[in-house]
Amino acid sequence: MEKQDSFMKQFRTIEHEYRERLAEAKSTSEVGDIFIDYTLMLLKQAEVEVSNKAVEYIVFDPEAEVAFRFEKPLLDKLEGLFESSDLKNIIAKMAESAKHRYIQMTHDSDRTSMFRRHT
Repeated sequence: MEKQDSFMKQFRTIEHEYRERLAEAKSTSEVGDIFIDYTLMLLKQAEVEVSNKAVEYIVFDPEAEVAFRFEKPLLDKLEGLFESSDLKNIIAKMAESAKHRYIQMTHDSDRTSMFRRHT
């Protein structure tokens, strides 16, 4: 069995703050921004050579079954690392938290508008 690199230590340094920021998010678009920002932060802590411009290649899609994806050229840079580490699973876990918060916000918004009286 091939040894897998683990990035849980790096994730744990941002996990608490990430979850707090998601909980404090005021809009669904802010949820996506938080996911993208913290994914970039995790990639940098994992010593992936990325610039701040890489945010353009990180996609949060809460409507999709897998709530995130990377686009080229960032995807090309990450594919090998994803195969040899737990990084993709960690990011998937982050995306699931963001997706849950997104769904919670849209559900709350739907409920709020349902009880609104229009005159």
